[in-house]
Amino acid sequence: MRGMEYSGYPVDEFEALYTEVSRLFNIIDYYQYNGSYVFKVEYDKNLKTKFNKLRETLKNIGYIPLIDKEGDHLKITIYKFGEIKAGGERRALYLFLATLATILIDGYIRSSAPFYYDIIRGYNPWVMTILYTVSLLAIIGIHELGHKIVLSYYKIEASLPNFIPGIPGILPTFGAVISQREVPANRDILFDTGISGPIAGLIATILVSIYSALTAPIISMETYKMLELKYGPGTPFPVPPIYSFIIHLVRKVPEGDYVIIVTPLVWAAVVGFLITGLNLLPAWQLDGGHMARAVVGEKYHSILTIISIGILMVTGYMLMGFLVLILYFLSGGRGVRPLDDVSGIALWRKILFIIFFALAFLCLPIQFPLPQI
Repeated sequence: MRGMEYSGYPVDEFEALYTEVSRLFNIIDYYQYNGSYVFKVEYDKNLKTKFNKLRETLKNIGYIPLIDKEGDHLKITIYKFGEIKAGGERRALYLFLATLATILIDGYIRSSAPFYYDIIRGYNPWVMTILYTVSLLAIIGIHELGHKIVLSYYKIEASLPNFIPGIPGILPTFGAVISQREVPANRDILFDTGISGPIAGLIATILVSIYSALTAPIISMETYKMLELKYGPGTPFPVPPIYSFIIHLVRKVPEGDYVIIVTPLVWAAVVGFLITGLNLLPAWQLDGGHMARAVVGEKYHSILTIISIGILMVTGYMLMGFLVLILYFLSGGRGVRPLDDVSGIALWRKILFIIFFALAFLCLPIQFPLPQI
């Protein structure tokens, strides 16, 4: 035993930590390293539960533990927990207002196309703009709410959502992010945090998709060609396979030559699916990246990140691919590491990871065009 050699550290502090660790684990050795306390303990079959109890106890006295495998034993390293900085509410508000503005402008641009007046009786572009804005903000907000609910369930502090304004006329928003103020305790929590946002956002997007499909105008090909003569040719509008499925499920097009016209609400649904699909890719610190880090570990998480970047570039999402690549290298290629990186993860979470990885490709827009004037 070497713990008592470090007389420069308060005995009561060390004794408190030693007592808490020994209550749950059989301590083999202990020492101090770079300002932290290290305890070598025997492996325990109830590791996940016991370590989480230790984490909660130490958090209350201002410390945070980290556990690793070291040979046949486990190594628990205990650090002084830094003070959590409050604030950020004003920044979150400004970003939300900026995003609200870019979505409103984008919505009005899309809603002001003159051909809508010809095919929708009593058409009001401001009504469509408001519906579009509410739909898109709801999709993004509910996505982040999913994260917040799970983080709150696990008693992990997080910031308010920081919405990211986009470019009106192109992509009005790049979604939103929240910052966790604590590291997830184990792989289960890391996985649940990652998957919660896409699930919530996907449900909201599906609801917007159904409404947009039910309200989109259906016109004859003859009328469509007349509109093309008046306003110019339409352009192909790529939609995700999942939206193509939804629209054929909930809306029957009359027999003969009829087409469904794209509205701003369809665009809102497509943006929602796009955000969900991109987030589900098992790359870097995207939601899918957190899921991948939890399921396959650090080494294979890096491999999946590179594969995902390649997929983005090959499928035409060059900008997103380069962005993830740059952020990946700037972060040193690291994902979010849970405090307990030793305990395994449940089989059903692994199955969900595979399902949602496949779902990512169903959410990305490809060439399944709907006509648009």
